[in-house]
Amino acid sequence: MSASPVAATLPADGPVITGWSAVSAHGLSRREFADGVRSGLAAARTEPEGKKLPRPDACLVPDLDRPGLLGQEYSYTLDRLAIMSLLATDQLLVDADGGPVPRTDDRTGVVMGTTMGGKESMAEVIRGSLTNARPFYVDVGLIPGCVMNHSAGAAAIRHGLRGPNATVGGGRVSGLLALNYARRLLDQGRADNCLVGSGDEFSPTNSWLEQAAGTPGEPAPLLGEGCGLLLLEPAGTNQLPPLASVLAVATAIDVDDDPQATVDYCARRAMERAGVAPEEVWAAVTTAVPTPEGIAERAALAELVPAEALDRIPSMALLGDTGAASASLQIAALLVVAGEDPTAAGRVALVSAVDRDGTAAVAVLRLLEVTS
Repeated sequence: MSASPVAATLPADGPVITGWSAVSAHGLSRREFADGVRSGLAAARTEPEGKKLPRPDACLVPDLDRPGLLGQEYSYTLDRLAIMSLLATDQLLVDADGGPVPRTDDRTGVVMGTTMGGKESMAEVIRGSLTNARPFYVDVGLIPGCVMNHSAGAAAIRHGLRGPNATVGGGRVSGLLALNYARRLLDQGRADNCLVGSGDEFSPTNSWLEQAAGTPGEPAPLLGEGCGLLLLEPAGTNQLPPLASVLAVATAIDVDDDPQATVDYCARRAMERAGVAPEEVWAAVTTAVPTPEGIAERAALAELVPAEALDRIPSMALLGDTGAASASLQIAALLVVAGEDPTAAGRVALVSAVDRDGTAAVAVLRLLEVTS
């Protein structure tokens, strides 16, 4: 049985999440993401055009190639990952509905999680170098997308964010690794607030890489894409109303080929640091990928938290495997559902992630505000 709700009081210290944005297969905006999560329906599937793929459909962000989407000054070539990152940053810092937006300055940091940056841009540059008349005859317009920190840098340039700028590569765990990195920046006084999140793009190259990395003989996975961003501020000096407090983040590496034990260790360690018990967990959000490590992730939490906690948030499988974007979109979905439930304030939530390379992480959040 779940514990009774407690008062949603602002913590004396530690970071709080005061804003979020999401670009996903549900749509380009935060509102469309929220509507999609509330519906509990799967995102629309699209058949990508062009190259032969191991699977004909994917959960793609719609209208991402619309002309003028980012304004005329961004009419040059950008890869899908950079476009999604800039759209998510715009939503977080420029509220089209006239709502409150945070002040940013030279002490506003950016921490982005990714797998390895723009895989398609890298593949095209390598292909051109190998097949053109000279190795250096490549499309120079693609080179920025080959740099892992392209998205974080582009977001900072677009909005004049001159604080710490970092990119964390960790696959599906990237969002939680980035959250932990940003938390440390705030704790050490290196930034006044941080934009933190993660993203990943769908591409033919990524599709074949995921197929090759999977279990031989298994069908190709349904891939998605997206970008989720959070605004992280120190409690007590936060500009915007707090949505959740980040109580703890624990990470680990599976060295025994036992992802279930690794996730269990992360969850228990994070809850111990946060001072909460498993029976207090109101919601537990997993990556929900249909891989051995994804199945082990859910099994670990199923043995630890109340059964209803695992079904409180619609499955992230409805968006396809969004790769590095997973954990950030999981947190965004949690905030959407909590905003619809008057009993959510004060409750504890776990957000977990696990990647095939053995990396695992669990974050413990306390929901503070009921807001949609």
